[in-house]
Amino acid sequence: MRKIKKWHLWLIVAITLAIAVALICINLYVVNNTALIVLIVIDFIIMTFALNSAITMTVRFKPKPKKYPNKAFNYNPDKLLDNLLKQGFKENKVSYGNIYTKVCKDVGYKITIITSAYNYLNVDNEKVKTSNNKNTTFKNCTKFIGAEVFLDYEDNENRILKSIPDFSFQGKNIYYEAFYFDKETNLLHEPNIIKIDDEFAPYVNDLKIKYLLLTDEYGNNQEKL
Repeated sequence: MRKIKKWHLWLIVAITLAIAVALICINLYVVNNTALIVLIVIDFIIMTFALNSAITMTVRFKPKPKKYPNKAFNYNPDKLLDNLLKQGFKENKVSYGNIYTKVCKDVGYKITIITSAYNYLNVDNEKVKTSNNKNTTFKNCTKFIGAEVFLDYEDNENRILKSIPDFSFQGKNIYYEAFYFDKETNLLHEPNIIKIDDEFAPYVNDLKIKYLLLTDEYGNNQEKL
């Protein structure tokens, strides 16, 4: 069965409307014609269904893309990796990049550097495994501060870039944020700046300034992701 097109529906609406007008005009000159009344009712039913379907196919809701507060920083990713080791982070190499962990008293830090977008999207088992390791590393922590830095974020369907703003969130005992690095401009983008709760403020400040080296701000960029 061939799929009906929207112009077919609008054609049916136009035809049934013309028939309805004609039947109503005829009905003005015909007295007590039950059959004519029935035809008018049927015609209006067909026209109503066709009109609703035509409007549905013609007017489709397109949600506006969300705009997030964001920043960009002049950046050298090589300095980031060296700095994390100098700051006492433990390095764990995985297929999609490196995971750096550190515990300061009761605060656990985890920074994931993604160097392979393909492996990041396709190695689910490894992601679960490394996530479970966090339970041992941070078992005595009461707060968890994390970040994902995408040095490679390109995939065929652009899934990572579209989703990065949603990777950033804040909960009762956790603060997590995502960043991506544009190799062409040497800018590290913070696509979704979260309003930091007071209890997290000093730790997030360490994350951004001391560990991620977000000191050379390029400017405010209102990007559409």
